[in-house]
Amino acid sequence: MRSDMIKRGFERAPHRSLLKATGVTDADMGKPFIAIANSYVDIVPGHVHLNTFGEIVRQAVREAGGVPFMFSTIGVDDGIAMGHVGMKYSLPSRELIADCVETMIQAHWFDGMICIPNCDKIVPGMLMAAVRCNIPTIFVSGGPMATGRTPDGKDVDLISVFQAVGAYSKGTITEAQLKEMEDYGCPTCGSCSGLFTANSMNCLCEALGLALPGNGTILAVSKEREALYDRAARAILKLVERDLKPRDIATLEAFDNALMLDVAMGGSTNTILHTLAIAREAGIPYDIKRIDDISRRIPCLCKVSPSSNYHVQDVHRAGGIHTILGELKRMGVLNTQCRTVTGRTLGENIDEWDVRSEKCTAWAKAVRVAGASALVVDPNDKLGPAARTASGNLAPKPMLAFPGDPVAITLWRLAAGFNAADVEAQAALFSAKARFDVEGEGRLDGREAIGAWLDKMLKESNGRLRLELGSLREQPVLVQWKYEAGGVKRIVGAAQVRRLKNWEIVRARWITKPAVLARAKALGLMPYDPAFRFDARDCIRTKENAYTPDGGLSILYGQLAPEGCVVKTAGISDAFKASCGPGFVFEGPCVIFESQDEACEGILGGKVKAGDVVVIRNEGPKGGPGMQEMLSPTSYIAGMGLGDKVALVTDGRFSGGTAGACIGHVSPEAAEGGPIGLLKAGDRLRIDFSNRKIDIQVAPEELARRRQNWQPRKQDLSGWLARYQKLVTNASQGGVLT
Repeated sequence: MRSDMIKRGFERAPHRSLLKATGVTDADMGKPFIAIANSYVDIVPGHVHLNTFGEIVRQAVREAGGVPFMFSTIGVDDGIAMGHVGMKYSLPSRELIADCVETMIQAHWFDGMICIPNCDKIVPGMLMAAVRCNIPTIFVSGGPMATGRTPDGKDVDLISVFQAVGAYSKGTITEAQLKEMEDYGCPTCGSCSGLFTANSMNCLCEALGLALPGNGTILAVSKEREALYDRAARAILKLVERDLKPRDIATLEAFDNALMLDVAMGGSTNTILHTLAIAREAGIPYDIKRIDDISRRIPCLCKVSPSSNYHVQDVHRAGGIHTILGELKRMGVLNTQCRTVTGRTLGENIDEWDVRSEKCTAWAKAVRVAGASALVVDPNDKLGPAARTASGNLAPKPMLAFPGDPVAITLWRLAAGFNAADVEAQAALFSAKARFDVEGEGRLDGREAIGAWLDKMLKESNGRLRLELGSLREQPVLVQWKYEAGGVKRIVGAAQVRRLKNWEIVRARWITKPAVLARAKALGLMPYDPAFRFDARDCIRTKENAYTPDGGLSILYGQLAPEGCVVKTAGISDAFKASCGPGFVFEGPCVIFESQDEACEGILGGKVKAGDVVVIRNEGPKGGPGMQEMLSPTSYIAGMGLGDKVALVTDGRFSGGTAGACIGHVSPEAAEGGPIGLLKAGDRLRIDFSNRKIDIQVAPEELARRRQNWQPRKQDLSGWLARYQKLVTNASQGGVLT
């Protein structure tokens, strides 16, 4: 084992002595040492619960036969860092995270690693470290946030709040309406609910082969995610045994698969920046031209907020990432022989987890329903689906009841299936020869009979029955509530698992005796999926009814961007396209801002009008430094009612939450003398989206004259940002350090 470097031989007696001071025993010395690279941070909603999740992973690694050692990285919340100097530290934090994880792995000679990231720069930072260190590694994220819902039933998310700021500034909503958005936009812990950068990267991990199916889409507040952690712990021990490492998995073809998924679902433009950086660390020659080639031949099959009203929760409900990959497989474009952390090929994983596949497993069908279910909460409970642990940490409430317990997780799945009236998902939880003893009715034998009984109960209930996780004699059970007129409810039944094998119920019983039910305790954990008339085949489309025949991300070249720039075409509205005419060409005068702060002030101050091209420069990796996200300006533009009427161009980058004709990553950037730095107010830009060109409508002789007088903007920098500015490359090279 790799860890023998620090634990074998007489000369390592001092090392073993130190290890024993951490709780390692003599028996442990013969087991694999597994690093758990956590990223728990209190101020980041996508990470605030990872301390508790990490403990579940730690226990699962122990039970699987490994010796766990947990450490944490830093993490920047892009939303909280947005709109001020803090955002300059976001992209640079990716490099710090990669270096810190590398330091821990190489200094301590671990045999394998489980990475628990979730948000924007933490996922790519850990991916860079994983391929750099190249020891067996598996990724398992903290999970996405549930979709927010206002009291009047409107689905909202973080972008809704940002856009509400612009609307309030314009006077189209009241202060009370803004407060409502603030209160309901981010309802749970987890990565923000749209297909923003965090969720995009977590989904790409599945296609890249470094994460298990469900990693990117199972809700943070679903008990289903605990099962994912258990699977990851068992998988890492097998990866160590097989010596299957990240560079064996993340090959050129695997990166192609990841980018095919990205353009098929119109992910964040930041994924391009990060993918280039990760491939570089893996020693794989990958450039934006290759990404552009992929985007030209892969259709856009799925649109998620901010490009549509769907959220990641809906993607999971529709079948998850492997169902999108299944559509690509049926098109014959995917590299299905790529290896993955499951020990199987990507194609084999798709067969098992694509809900449209004839080979889809019962497990996958159950996970589809349970993973999309949050929980019913008391509206007066300030923490909603979360609670405080004894140590004061925030954690999803389902995790605090029988954490990591396979029976409790299975019962959560059963409750989710029942409450969603999905008989197939419920029946899938029982073995083919399961026995179900029903008090007062007798014995049911086999999956079909049990499914028919559950279906009959659902049909006769008229929607008045709900299942909730509970406890009976300190063991997990399901309690069944019956709702009467006037909102009164009472417990009328309970389900208890007597035997579970390989995550299938072999024997269970249904309890109706009042004396026993009186001892059952409801835990306030009722899985709930708010979807109504949900069309899975609209959420995840086929080639035949794709949104567009090409991908949701495009690379543009031209006089403004000789080395390329990126646009999320999936986020461009039909109204904007209509204003461009049949050629999908937009041309307008430049309104130039020298920084994001200046742009925010100018947009809210009314300096931008319909038909303009908003240019924000000196915000690239070197010019910022740090390449700030432009979510505030784009959200203000949308909130001011200009989202369908202007284009925005920058050498900075955009949040995955950005929608509209927003073109970023312009390379070369202004700080290195790129053409974007030569523009003057009133110059006209011509953006030909169909032919992927972006040109300056100024005579070449005039641009040459301007270049002779150009000087880079001087900044008074110190500390980490000063070092970063000296070493960083532009966006077309991934914004990496050299």
